[in-house]
Amino acid sequence: MTRERAILNFLAEMEGKGLHGILLTLRGQTLAEGYYAPFRAEAMHRLYSVSKSVVSLAVGMLADAGRLSLDDPIVRYFPEWVDESTSPLLREVTLRHMLTMSTCYDRAMYSPLRDEDWTKPFFYGIPTHPAGTLFHYDTSASQVMCALVERLTGEDILSFMQRRLFDRIGMDGPKRWLRDRAGTSQGGTGLLMTLRDFSRLANFCMSDGQGIVSEAYLRAATSRQIPTDERSAPEEKYGYGYQFWQMREGFSMYGLGGQMALCLPKAQLALCTTGDMMLSQTGVQPIYDAFFRHLAGIEALPSDRADAGQLQAALGALRLAPLSGSAGQHKRVRIQMKESQLPMSAMTVGEEEVIFCIDGQDWVLPCVPGAWREGIFPGSAQACISSGGWESERRYRMHSELCGDFVCPMELCLTINGSRAALRVNGALGECVPGWDGLAWGEVTAED
Repeated sequence: MTRERAILNFLAEMEGKGLHGILLTLRGQTLAEGYYAPFRAEAMHRLYSVSKSVVSLAVGMLADAGRLSLDDPIVRYFPEWVDESTSPLLREVTLRHMLTMSTCYDRAMYSPLRDEDWTKPFFYGIPTHPAGTLFHYDTSASQVMCALVERLTGEDILSFMQRRLFDRIGMDGPKRWLRDRAGTSQGGTGLLMTLRDFSRLANFCMSDGQGIVSEAYLRAATSRQIPTDERSAPEEKYGYGYQFWQMREGFSMYGLGGQMALCLPKAQLALCTTGDMMLSQTGVQPIYDAFFRHLAGIEALPSDRADAGQLQAALGALRLAPLSGSAGQHKRVRIQMKESQLPMSAMTVGEEEVIFCIDGQDWVLPCVPGAWREGIFPGSAQACISSGGWESERRYRMHSELCGDFVCPMELCLTINGSRAALRVNGALGECVPGWDGLAWGEVTAED
């Protein structure tokens, strides 16, 4: 077995799983880098909950500078939302509890769709248990810590981290950090950057802090601080640090849908991925399993020139698999919905597009079999790619993926039975374009 063959085996196991990019490094040197077309190296990618790990690093810098203590109660920093009615259980929550997801809540307190300010609801929730006793994944804790960083530094967290960390370790690609409608950065979910910068960040987290973050804080952050054995996902049972997950070996940064940094500090090995696996029944566990099966011991393997050529060819040929089908089963089919859980009142399938009528407005989404077409997702301003076609005379399928500020999928299946048609949509578009998940049926009103 060679290093290149091990990477090829990893790629083979991950084929069709929804990855958008991979970057594997050993002691800071790139062993493999590839992007699944149409995704590209220079494009930013939403990293979702990897944002939490970056917030942790910012908190660590402020702790190192004496600007805060991890044992400070969080209510001390937000007096405008604290009064005599504030629960004693909330008053006991410290920054350390928030970093370790052991707050007094069993879920996030804010709603992305309902709340303009994602920070304030944390201080008005109803506690479910004493802080420090149980692990419960609480994105609102990350949001509040991000708001604290911005309050103490007087600048948005991206500007602070760009100046204090990113620039200093060579993270020179484009970046964005989305904000809530009140103007605070989305601390638990809002960071976008390139895969190369993500890899540089992962390698920094395996270092001694390079005088930027204290080694003591970085080691604590990436080590087990609280058990998580009640979690259902296999790789989430190994514990949690300060906004970093533990693995069977090493630690990870883990963002929704496949935004992963799997780090083995002893070997200085890091695999970073981007992807969209939100609709997968197995979640991101296949990434962990393939990594430990094929890559975790790669530092002990030799290289081979012939295998290296094959690996480079494979990396250059990576492609997100489009849906197959035929463009010629029907020239044009229009469905007028009779009953619908979905946002459209009508839908037209053409040879090279699907048209959705939403609130009287037609939204045209380019869509063909065997290839991806770029467009704007209906009812939004979000860029997407789509692919689809007729599987048979009666059945049409399409897949769309948002690929701008949001990275999330939608799968649609249309079945015609005589003059009627039924539509099923499985979507994970969440806060961006709500409503795209459910069933509808209607009458075939036009067919050429």
